[in-house]
Amino acid sequence: MKKIVIGIFLLLSLLSFSKEYNIGDKITLKIEGVINKSEIEKALKDYKISSLEKGKDGSYIVTFSTYKVGENEIQIGDKKLKIDVVSTIEPSEKEIYEALSNPNNTYIETDYPHMGILATIAGIIAVITAFFMHLVDRAKNPYIIFKKGMSKVNESNWKEKISLELRRYIDNMYGTNFLGGEYKIVYPITEEDIDFIKNMDYLKFAPNRDGDYLEYKKRTFEIVERLRKEKKNSV
Repeated sequence: MKKIVIGIFLLLSLLSFSKEYNIGDKITLKIEGVINKSEIEKALKDYKISSLEKGKDGSYIVTFSTYKVGENEIQIGDKKLKIDVVSTIEPSEKEIYEALSNPNNTYIETDYPHMGILATIAGIIAVITAFFMHLVDRAKNPYIIFKKGMSKVNESNWKEKISLELRRYIDNMYGTNFLGGEYKIVYPITEEDIDFIKNMDYLKFAPNRDGDYLEYKKRTFEIVERLRKEKKNSV
């Protein structure tokens, strides 16, 4: 590690010497006089500072490095320091590493917001998870299942389909066994509702008996909407 000492009485004599540093060399300065830490950091803002400490004698010791080839002029307070930085590339290698000799291609190390990136990724995952959980909940919702089933009701299947969807909805909501033919009155299911289901069963097993399937479909929706309302009011 090479060192340069800057002070009120030493600066001019040091500038009379020719010093060269390789790219990436750590350069240590001892700065004495009336100056504070922020002024040093500002003066070296274009360099990579490794350490900056204040000694017991009040002087500052700063270590930094640079990747800028050529004469680097540093202004610290009212003092100037010139540092020559040379490339370690041999003449025969210049064509391979030509970009390094161009000051415009200087690499400046930056701190990437890793935590911010991770937080963003975690947020996206949480949103996607919540979306899929919402879809899963909808798929299990008895009312959504009922509506999907009723959307497939037509004139050829209504006698079986309407009864099936209504009994499935009741079982999903109240833990009953209407699909198994056990018709028990469980609030808010009424005797009239059970009679309606039994009548649907009668139609299902009596192929010669007919009825207005749109009216039965309408009545089924009315029962379900009433049950949903009662369920909400009881919560």
